Amino acid sequence: MLYWPAKYLTIWLLVCIVCLLPLVAAAKDFYRVLGVKPHASEREIKSAYRKKARHMHPDKHPDKAEAFMEVSEAYQVLSDPELRRVYDSHGADAALQHQSRKENGHGDPFDLFRQFFGGGPSRSNDQTPKGASKIYQAEISLSDLYLGRSFTLVHERHVVCPSCFGSGAHSTADIRTCTQCRGSGVQILRQEIMPGFVTSMQSTCPHCQGQGRMIARTCSRCHGQKVLPDTTDIEVEVDAGAREGAEYIFEGMADQDPDMDAGDVIVKVHTTTSPGDFRRMGHNLYYIYTISLHDALLGFDHTLSHYDGHPIHIKRASVTQPGQVIRIPSEGLPIPYDEKDLAHGKEHGDLFVEFQVILPQVHDHKTRKSLASLLEQPIAHKDL
Repeated sequence: MLYWPAKYLTIWLLVCIVCLLPLVAAAKDFYRVLGVKPHASEREIKSAYRKKARHMHPDKHPDKAEAFMEVSEAYQVLSDPELRRVYDSHGADAALQHQSRKENGHGDPFDLFRQFFGGGPSRSNDQTPKGASKIYQAEISLSDLYLGRSFTLVHERHVVCPSCFGSGAHSTADIRTCTQCRGSGVQILRQEIMPGFVTSMQSTCPHCQGQGRMIARTCSRCHGQKVLPDTTDIEVEVDAGAREGAEYIFEGMADQDPDMDAGDVIVKVHTTTSPGDFRRMGHNLYYIYTISLHDALLGFDHTLSHYDGHPIHIKRASVTQPGQVIRIPSEGLPIPYDEKDLAHGKEHGDLFVEFQVILPQVHDHKTRKSLASLLEQPIAHKDL
C-alpha cells in the first residue's frame, strides 16, 4: 500500500480546493443577487426586488440589462414557495428546470416588472379576453409618504373553483353538448316576411345561454357557479415621495373567470394632511410658521422637527415681514428614482416656509406711549 507524506497530502487537498472554488463561485446565489438573507420573508424578498428592479430596468439603463435579468430570475424562484424549496434543497439548476416545466417556457421577466410597476401590456400573444380591473383608493398621511410605507390590502375576489376547475360540473361526464344548438351556442331563426323573402336572425341559444353545453349534475362545491369567493392579502409598498395619484398595479389579482384572464388590482395613492402640518406642492413641502412680533423685528434662530426627526434650522437675522416666504433647499419630499431625470438628479424637493406674525394686544396706556416713541411715525397715505 502506498502512503503519501502528510505535507504532500496537504498540498493535494489545497490544489483540489483551488480547482473547486470557481465551480462554487459560479453557482447562482439568488439570495445574494437580491441582497437578502436565506431566511428572508416573502415581504422582504418582494421589497428587495422592487428596489433593485427600479434601478436597472433596461429601458432606462441598457448597460444593466444582464443584471436586470439576473434579479428577475432570482425573484421568480424565491417568490414561489415551491420553487424556493427546490432551490434550497437542490440548487439553482434544479429550481430553474422545475420552473421551466411549470411555465412551459413562457416566463417573461418584463411581465414580472409590469406586475409590480405597470407600464404597458403584457408581451404574451394570448388573445383571451381580460376581465375588469379592481381599483382601490388608498389614503396615505404625508408623514408616511415622506418615510415610505408598506401596508396589507385585504382583497376580496372570486377564484376559479378548484374542484371542477371552472366547468361547473360534478365531473367531465356530466358535461353534455346542448341538443338545441348542437354546441354552437347560437340559434338561427328564419322568418318569411313575404312570399319569396326570408330573413335570418342569429340569437343566443336560450337553452344553454350560449355555452354550447349543458351540465347534468353540478359541482358540489361551487354549485355550478364555476367560481368561489376568496380573500387574499396584497402587500403594497408605497415608495417614499410617491407622486399624488400614483398607481401600483398587481396583474391578474382581480376576479377570476374560467372564460377570461383575470383583471388587475390597481391601488391609487392619495395624500392626506392635517391642520398645522406640512402641505404638499409636488415634491416640495409648504409650511406656515408662526412667530412673535419680537422675533419678526429682532430676528431669531429656531428649530423645526421634520417627519423623520431630524432638525430643520430656521434662522433670521433681519426683519421678517408677515407673509414673507423663504426656501430651504432639499428639505421637501424624497424624489422617487424614476422621476429624478425630471428633477435634474435632485434627491429631495425643497421646503417653503411662510411666516405668520402674531401681534400682541396692547391695552396699557404707558406701554402704548412707549411703543409710539420707539416706532417710526406711520406713513401718510395719500387719498386716491
